[in-house]
Formats: sequence, structure tokens, C-alpha cells
Amino acid sequence: MTTKRLKIIIAAALAMVIGATSLFGAEKMIRNVARFKGVRDNQLTGFGLVVGLKGTGDRTTSVFTSQAIVNMLKRYGIADALSQITTRNVAAVMVTTNLEAFAKKGSKLDVVVSSMGDAQSISGGVLLQTTLKGLDDNVYAVAQGPVSTGESGSAMSSIVAMNSRMTTGRVPDGAIVEKEVPVTMMDDRNNMYLILDIPDFTSADRIMYAVNSQFWGTIASADDAGTVKIHVPFDFQNDVVSFAAAVEGLYVEIEEKSNKIVVNERTGTVVMGGDVTIDNCAVAHGNYNVNIAVSKQVSQPNPFVPGASAMVYEDSNIKVEGGGNQMVTMPEGANVQDLVNALNVLGASPKDIISIIQALKAADAIHADLEIM
Repeated sequence: MTTKRLKIIIAAALAMVIGATSLFGAEKMIRNVARFKGVRDNQLTGFGLVVGLKGTGDRTTSVFTSQAIVNMLKRYGIADALSQITTRNVAAVMVTTNLEAFAKKGSKLDVVVSSMGDAQSISGGVLLQTTLKGLDDNVYAVAQGPVSTGESGSAMSSIVAMNSRMTTGRVPDGAIVEKEVPVTMMDDRNNMYLILDIPDFTSADRIMYAVNSQFWGTIASADDAGTVKIHVPFDFQNDVVSFAAAVEGLYVEIEEKSNKIVVNERTGTVVMGGDVTIDNCAVAHGNYNVNIAVSKQVSQPNPFVPGASAMVYEDSNIKVEGGGNQMVTMPEGANVQDLVNALNVLGASPKDIISIIQALKAADAIHADLEIM
């Protein structure tokens, strides 16, 4: 075999691999795209007191803080202390956390501590023992410990502390689980249910096919775009953990969706996926004019790829004009990211950029899901 012919065969093989990679979605393990029904976190909440503050706690106008202090002192045999209480070193707080599935007694959880009154800061304080309850009003964990707000003794941190209210903090490993939440993964008919993180008919169908192929049967069926029902085989009904591990370890090709734009009007942040496309349109906003022209192009397949056919794709040509008759022209194939970059070059504010993106979405010129935070 000549060297030239070998190079041609290698090139053809590489083209087939590249074509197959672009044709299908990303291959991921089921555990990364779905969870079993019943395996979930539970939210816990409690009311507590943070003590040891250096004059930055609640004022006497926060009546519930004084009442909470009196109730706490009564537990320790100290009565009629209301007239002697100064709450500036104490702050009333709400304590929240998530109890993870399968958490056992003695497991530790991080908790978030948030001021309820008019405290200036809870930095440096200590959370007193606080019971954490679920929606059923049962106590599942108890929290206590020093509160961390991320503030340090540096000069910069002091400036930040002066300009912001350090009224939210964390207690790492501050809660201890006292009661377990039972997890039921299999129903009385020996069925388990996979819940997809992102409902999608194609993904549900591929998960169903992967499970049926692995276990040589029709044990899986897709109820809808977000649920796949799996009947546990007889051999695994007394070993659900092994079966669940086998299912979670299967690889499926998931169509990744990256046609979403997320904007934060407060911070001026714009985040978008790579599949966001734009159509022909023209936008006038203040001193800015945006013109987008879309043309269709044809891509011919590699002659060595079996079954390949020509593909039609769209090229976008973007022209952005700003104040002072400045003009920025984007190359063919430009996308929304290029549009944002062009507006940044012309000095457009985040508010202007977000307004233009919103206008394009309202005109159905952007094919993406727009989420405003």
C-alpha cells in the first residue's frame, strides 16, 4: 500500500469520526442527566439567635429578639430579665439548610444564617443551638457554631464591611442530623422512575433504549419527556442498589441545548449558549443602529464519508452603528456574541445591550430562550 493511499484512508477515517461526533449529542452517564424518583433534598428552617456581636446586633425596636432572649434565659432558670436586656450584642436570625437524601444521624450539614431584624452585622457572632424543622414540623437537625461572613481583617475588607451590611453568613458543618428521612426508590409494583434534569423527548427515548439494550428486554418505557419508568428485573428486586448503580452507569447520547440567553439587568451580565442564532432584522435604539443580514450557504460533504449529503447553513453579516457615525461590521457567520462585542466596542452600556437583545427576542429575530434574572 502506497503512502499516498494510506494518507487518503486515514483522512477518510478522521472525517467519519468528526462527522459522527457532530451528528450526535454529547455522551453522558445517566447519573449526570437524571435522578431516581424519591432521591431528593429536603429544606429545613429554624429561628435562632446569634450572640457575641460587638454592638452590631438588633436594636430594642426588634421586639421578637427581646422575646427570644427572654424565652432562652427561662430555659436556664433566669426569669424576669426583660428590663435588663440590651440586644445590641444579639441578633435574631433565620437558619436554613438542605437535608440531602440518605443523610444519616450524626451527618453534618452547612447552614446559612440570615438576620431578621435591624442588625448591622452578624460577623464574628456565634449561633446558639437552633432546631431545624421540615414542612411536617418535625425536627431533623440541630445547628450551632461560629458564623462566617467572609470578612477578614484586611483594610479592603474593612472598606467592604463599611459599605455593605454583613447580615448573612454560613456555619460550615454547623448542623448535625438528628432524624433521617426515609427514601423509597421502588413502588409496590417493583417499578423505579428516572426523572430527567432537563425534560426532552429525544433524551427520554435514548435512555429507554439504553436500559432495554443493557438488560435484554423491555423493562423501560418513557412515560413522558421527563420520566422513564423501569421495571426492576426479578433477579435485582432484592438488590436495588446494584440495579440502580448499573442503570446510572449507562452512557447515553444527550442532545445538549445551548440556545439560551440569560441576562442580569442589575449587574449588566449577559450569558449565552453557542447555538443562539439570529435572523434578518434592523434595530434602532438610542444612538445605535443594528442591521443583520442572513444568507444561506451550502456545505458539500467529504467525498469519503458514506451516506453524507450537502448541508445548508446560514451566515450572518452584522453592522452596528453608534454615536459619532462609528461603524463596526462583523464578518460572515457572526452570532449574538459578536453583536454584543460590537456594541461594547462602541461603548454601549449593559442596559443598552440588554434592551437590544430583548427587542430582537420580541421580534422573534433571536432563536433562543431569554431568561431575565
